[in-house]
Amino acid sequence: MNSSITSPSESLFIGDLRLGDHARVLEITGGKVMQQRLGMLGIRRDTPVRVVHGPGKRGAVLQVGGARVALGWGVIQRIRVAIIPTESTHTGEKT
Repeated sequence: MNSSITSPSESLFIGDLRLGDHARVLEITGGKVMQQRLGMLGIRRDTPVRVVHGPGKRGAVLQVGGARVALGWGVIQRIRVAIIPTESTHTGEKT
């Protein structure tokens, strides 16, 4: 595993992230149908995602590759991720 990515013991769900956070999918804890549906949307293990709206009570919008995907609260609480540190463009510090 890449050392710049949070270890699995420090994993979060997408609902725990903040607007603008970059993360890598560790696992989808939902059933087979949910995993297949998310896979068709491009969300599978080791996929990088970015929060572009939310998360809030109603869900979140994620950037996955070149697409944006809107997911409800129940779904984002089933996707376990690790935050990917990114450099701030203004300060050069890692966030």
